Amino acid sequence: MTPINILGLLLLALSLYLRDWVSRPPTTPTPPELQLEVMQPLSVRLYFSNTQVDDFVTEDRTVQVEGKSPGKVAQATLNAWVRGPLKGKGLRAVPQGSAAPDVWVRGPHFYVNLPTSYTQFNFGISGERMVICSLTRSLLEKTGKDVLFLVGGQSSPTLLGHMDLRRPYTKADCTS
Repeated sequence: MTPINILGLLLLALSLYLRDWVSRPPTTPTPPELQLEVMQPLSVRLYFSNTQVDDFVTEDRTVQVEGKSPGKVAQATLNAWVRGPLKGKGLRAVPQGSAAPDVWVRGPHFYVNLPTSYTQFNFGISGERMVICSLTRSLLEKTGKDVLFLVGGQSSPTLLGHMDLRRPYTKADCTS
């Protein structure tokens, strides 16, 4: 055996080992453990209309929120808002059984998608103002800069023909 034969046998053995190693099936990864966020109580202030539909009535309520992300807190706030006042002082802004709007948060900005059923309400300007402003005040109570409204997932000039929805609303736009 010459040194070249020995080197050839070593290369052959190495290539057979590498071929076997490359053709092995990959190891099955273990999935990460599912970690559910715990529902936590959170106090929120909700705004409703007074009986004359010209001012706000507030109600402090405790809602259950999964985690503390701004989007989940905002959605829990709107879910409580759509149920209306529980203490009987104010009027609900939307009829009983109405769907809660969806909300997204991006930085200090809230984006509220009003269901298209909200365009069927027979409200005047005061009623439309209460829907928009009670939502805005409820969302901006603790955090946030402004609220931009969509209707049915689309930009809309108005909800019921009275208030301009093409621009975002701030707390200052919704004073009593």
